[in-house]
Amino acid sequence: MTAAGEVLEVDADHEPDLFWALRGGGGNFGVVTRFDFRAHRMGPVLLGGMLLYPHEAAVDVVRHYREFMAEAPDEVNGAAAFISAPPEPFVPEPVRGRPVVGLVVVYAGDVEEGRSVLRPLLEYGSPMVSMVQPMPYTAIQQMLDLACPRGMRNWWTADFLRDLPDEAITGIAERSGRVPSPLTQVILAPGGGALSRVPREATAFDLRDAPWNVHFLSMWPDPADDERNIAWTRELAASVKPHAAAGAYLNFLGDEGTDRVRAAFGPEKYARLVALKDRYDPHNLFCLNQNIAWTRELAASVKPHAAAGAYLNFLGDEGTDRVRAAFGPEKYARLVALKDRYDPHNLFCLNQNIAPSGQLPRPRAG
Repeated sequence: MTAAGEVLEVDADHEPDLFWALRGGGGNFGVVTRFDFRAHRMGPVLLGGMLLYPHEAAVDVVRHYREFMAEAPDEVNGAAAFISAPPEPFVPEPVRGRPVVGLVVVYAGDVEEGRSVLRPLLEYGSPMVSMVQPMPYTAIQQMLDLACPRGMRNWWTADFLRDLPDEAITGIAERSGRVPSPLTQVILAPGGGALSRVPREATAFDLRDAPWNVHFLSMWPDPADDERNIAWTRELAASVKPHAAAGAYLNFLGDEGTDRVRAAFGPEKYARLVALKDRYDPHNLFCLNQNIAWTRELAASVKPHAAAGAYLNFLGDEGTDRVRAAFGPEKYARLVALKDRYDPHNLFCLNQNIAPSGQLPRPRAG
């Protein structure tokens, strides 16, 4: 449903531009009330779970995971996570609440085939906890729900990475050892696979070929700790920036401003999204999101950095003051005097109009 209350069926053959925008542009264009999608047979039982290692082994574990995922088949998914060990009975008591590194793994195929494919991960090092086993697909989907409890303070950010060098892994490991909240997580999610084989121009979502996505999820319960937790997360995220690609996954960002949203799509895709925003939501009704500014708002956001002037060929019908400002007071006064001399009745008015003395400019024809 659009901002105008119009109900549209949207797919590759109907409203194809809107279909393109919805796949990556978030809730900027309307409310989706029904999905029709192509399902893939899954499970119902898959091989999946989590491995937990001591924090001291984090660099070696993540390096090994990086090398494994570089050659892994499409059926392998998961992530590396710098977390604090949960206070659960299956975790050895000495490390409960302390920094550890975890590997979340799942094999989306035959369980026995998965055991063979995942063997290099399952047999690596000395995990404190190994919970990789056959389980329902639905249980795998719920496995990390408790890691993000309701009611917490949150400060999130993220980046796609061009690569995952040892320097980045070491930096994350060192700083995560001093994490101020046991709820905070740093997730390294591998890309590639089927995701990367969708043509980049097919959807608004960008950077499908990024090999890694790093997500900083900082969470804590007490408002008095806001400054300390946010500062820690900003410092860690900044340390990884040298390895970042120009973009981000919007679902992993916090409230980071228009520039961050624009960069997530790149200039060409963002310009196309703005044009579609103008068309489907010209008054920005759908704004409680990673907002794609419609044209007027986007222009206003740049105004604080603007010089006093403009190139008339690039303006719309923006009024006399805008035309006057384009020239500045001295040049505009001289132009009015010349208008009085050469076109005193304003015959030539279908333009960014300079009015003769004592006349109001005529409206510009569309």
